[in-house]
Amino acid sequence: MNVLCINTAFQTANLAVSSEEGEELVTLTAKHSETTLPSIEKMLENLKLAPKDLDCICINIGPGSFTGIRVGLALVRGFSAANSKLKFVKVNSMELMAKQYGKGTFATVLNALSGRFYVAEYIDAKMLKEPYLKAEIKAKNTVGLIQENLDFVKHKVEVETRTFLDLCLEKVKNGEFVSPSELEPMYLRKSQAEENLQGLRVEKLTQRYLNDVYEISKQEFEDGWTYKMFEDELLEPNRFSYCVTENGRVLSFINVLECEGENGREYNILNIASKVKNSGYATKLIEEVLARAKREGIVNVWLEVDAKNERAIKLYTKLGFKQIATRKKYYKNGNDALILRKEV
Repeated sequence: MNVLCINTAFQTANLAVSSEEGEELVTLTAKHSETTLPSIEKMLENLKLAPKDLDCICINIGPGSFTGIRVGLALVRGFSAANSKLKFVKVNSMELMAKQYGKGTFATVLNALSGRFYVAEYIDAKMLKEPYLKAEIKAKNTVGLIQENLDFVKHKVEVETRTFLDLCLEKVKNGEFVSPSELEPMYLRKSQAEENLQGLRVEKLTQRYLNDVYEISKQEFEDGWTYKMFEDELLEPNRFSYCVTENGRVLSFINVLECEGENGREYNILNIASKVKNSGYATKLIEEVLARAKREGIVNVWLEVDAKNERAIKLYTKLGFKQIATRKKYYKNGNDALILRKEV
């Protein structure tokens, strides 16, 4: 079996290919997000393999670097798109460190920042409980990829590529294959955007929030809605609106129209804006709309976006929206509008 193994969750990346022709192992240290794919291509070339020849990919899903994990999973998606027969195996950082460390009673530790740590407890490399977050660590035999100057760290573990490959091959031999949908990143610490949403509420937009909504709209759009338009929106039976609030103030809002399409009922997102950029609020609202669409039997959700609004287009694409049409010079500034749609 031809197996590709990818670990980009740490500062040092581990890459390996195992085949009947032999093995290739590579350890990357600097800027591995840029060199991972070329390194994989070179390893395959050395073994006279093409991506279509791969039978299985083993990926470390974390925890670890947010960016590194996403890079690894993106590579997996790219290879799987070109090879429908691929099987998948996943490992996590904690079991990988436990494999590297060896036997005995110990805990693996990863720095989660903000004074917190990922912890997993083991006996002879067998996990006692699922990894958890802890603010204070007093374990006597603690191993981990954290700052060397922390005095409770008795051993600093650097995962070797050989160890990573061995763990992957063990899982392949044991038939521990998973579906592509199970290859989700393991983020024990929430992203900053998700943490920003802690304590916030998503609720129905009502009259008392209109002043805040209007001010956010003026900030976001040159030719946005008037206050009266927002007010009338609340009275329309085929429309609904949500907002993210904190302490009674609106941080983000979304307006949606329900309409009839060619294949059934659709949602058209008319307006969406946030007081703070890159906050995660817009994502939260769109996910709320998509969840409602699924409950209500809506066939798809669509919207218009300025063709030059790269930030918004990136967000919608990440959420699964795809371009289906373009409206030339649609906006007052002369910019085109892209029509994006997501099937529910």
